[in-house]
Amino acid sequence: MGGLEVTVSVFQEGKIITGDRFRILSPAYADTSGLNQILFHQQRFLLEQGSYEMQLQIVDINDTIERYEFSRNIILTIDKEKADHSQIVFLESFAPASEAPKNSYLRSGYALVPTISSGTPYFPESTKQLSFYNELYNLDKVLGADTKFLLRYYLQDESTGNKLNNYAGFIKSSAAPVIPVLNAFNIEKLPSGNYNLVIEALNQKGEQIIEHKTFFYRKNAEGEVLPGSFEAEDYTGTFVDFLGNLDSVYKYVEYLYPISSEREQISQENLLAQADEQMLKQYFLAFWRNRKPLAPEQAWKTYHRKVREANNLFSSGLRLGYKTDRGRVWLMYGRPDQKEHRAMEPNMPAYIIWQYNKVQSDFVVTQNNKMFVFGEFEPSTQEFQLIHSTALGELQSRDWRRDLYFRAYGGPGTIDPDSDPNAREFGSRTNQNIILGTTGADRINR
Repeated sequence: MGGLEVTVSVFQEGKIITGDRFRILSPAYADTSGLNQILFHQQRFLLEQGSYEMQLQIVDINDTIERYEFSRNIILTIDKEKADHSQIVFLESFAPASEAPKNSYLRSGYALVPTISSGTPYFPESTKQLSFYNELYNLDKVLGADTKFLLRYYLQDESTGNKLNNYAGFIKSSAAPVIPVLNAFNIEKLPSGNYNLVIEALNQKGEQIIEHKTFFYRKNAEGEVLPGSFEAEDYTGTFVDFLGNLDSVYKYVEYLYPISSEREQISQENLLAQADEQMLKQYFLAFWRNRKPLAPEQAWKTYHRKVREANNLFSSGLRLGYKTDRGRVWLMYGRPDQKEHRAMEPNMPAYIIWQYNKVQSDFVVTQNNKMFVFGEFEPSTQEFQLIHSTALGELQSRDWRRDLYFRAYGGPGTIDPDSDPNAREFGSRTNQNIILGTTGADRINR
């Protein structure tokens, strides 16, 4: 039997206002390697308007040395005389309260199972339904009790602001102190990209009273453009019709490689080998309609501009910029927030570190605080290869500093297997990089 002891404390101006201590116990498992259950718990506190600090302490009941502490500032701004809303909660599932097991998360007569997220809400291709719950407050104070109003909810393309009409709905409702909003969309065919879930209330004149939106990222490999899915595309009169001759469209399909899935890349290689202008144009149109259904031409123009930037910045003596590792990362993740280039490190290859404070791109999952390390292992080529990244799905090295050093030496350079290469170079920047925010205190030679 495993479990956690949780202590919640709420402070205001340094004084404890409320709190609780409780245990969350897990079922017994014979083999934890197959564990796929997420434990969650809800705790409610009644607080007035104002600013608070919530402190959370979590301790393993079977190993009290293992503990975690978190702190978060909370600002409650709900005015009892004005229309307002709660946060949108994405749900794993929901069911009538009468069908719910004990200790369920109950709201407005339903048992809700929230989606557990460690950051930006992310829905992979395995998620077929987007369910959500929200509450609107005090509409009776603004409109008058029982006054009719229109409640709308829809998905919005985050980059363009366009409403997705295939993912929209509305409800005619009556004003009350609390209006629960519980609904779902089938997102099986929703392409990969950044979206907002928007909930709004309109009065009888069509004027907006409340608008609330929450960002999420969708990854949908099922929306890949593969053989059999694009051959019926009619590009006549579209922007693709004016791309130029075979040479131009051939080059533009090649440009898609960095932002394509592995299966799409194979499909593209086959199409390029055939060099059929019509099929290439059909594929190109299907690709951008898949990525940005409402604005495929604008999406291509934006991406094309970034390709030209990559070619200008990262082309080497070996290949064009978009085909390099730095070019691919530039196109997929965007411009880094910080860059550091170390060209004259003693006994180290030249290397570059890119730091992203927040990754928010149409082509990858939104992430915070991600790093990429590139090394130049063929001197004077300007061909920097990715050796390590903390981004999801990218190449990771458990000790990228050691790998850089070994790649420069062709090995550790010693018969002593326990030798630490970082101990040789007192001033190595790999141990005190400004982007990593370290003073070099982890070095052996201090």
